[in-house]
Amino acid sequence: MQKLPRIPRVVDVSTHCVLHVFFGQDLGFINKSGPLTDAQVAALTPRPTDGGRTAGSEPVVLDDRDRLLLDLLARDGRAPVGELATATRLSESTVRRRINDLRAEGVLYLDVDYHPDVLHRKLRIGLWLEIDPARLAEAGEALAAHPEVSFAAAVTGATNLYASIQVDSAQLLYRYLTQTVSGLPGLRHTVTTPIHRTLKGPGPYPLPLEL
Repeated sequence: MQKLPRIPRVVDVSTHCVLHVFFGQDLGFINKSGPLTDAQVAALTPRPTDGGRTAGSEPVVLDDRDRLLLDLLARDGRAPVGELATATRLSESTVRRRINDLRAEGVLYLDVDYHPDVLHRKLRIGLWLEIDPARLAEAGEALAAHPEVSFAAAVTGATNLYASIQVDSAQLLYRYLTQTVSGLPGLRHTVTTPIHRTLKGPGPYPLPLEL
């Protein structure tokens, strides 16, 4: 926030905090779009660990080798197990088990990187919704079920619900806004912002820098 205002020609900056993600942290959008088969989606879906620990049952304790493992995977999510074992001085079986444990606990998340032309439709829109706070959770869950939605989250700011949507035409966008979005519970106000070009893709949450 100190660097952005000094960038030439930046005339306004708006930031929002993601409070709760309703949809978009898993392979759900790929499921919605349909390019992958059920078997391919199953192969990419994290499996529970053999130990059967319940995710979130207790705080996850990381040691130095866990942190090194996470750093290595952050640089290259496809790093071979043998290289990870050498770098962390653990056996390959231990590395595999620890990766499974960290994924099951929600500490480690492996995202799927793909070319935009594979899944993206012709029109991509940022949708900002003002929802009655008492019905925000209900509206967020309903929004998450829409096939047009690739990401939906409760956020801070003038509006409290954000969604990234994709449609094939302006006519379908009009139909989606007037027939589907208009029926969301507690809806007070909508703002649509067309995304013309993505400058940098998302990190932990799909709120990229876009024009």
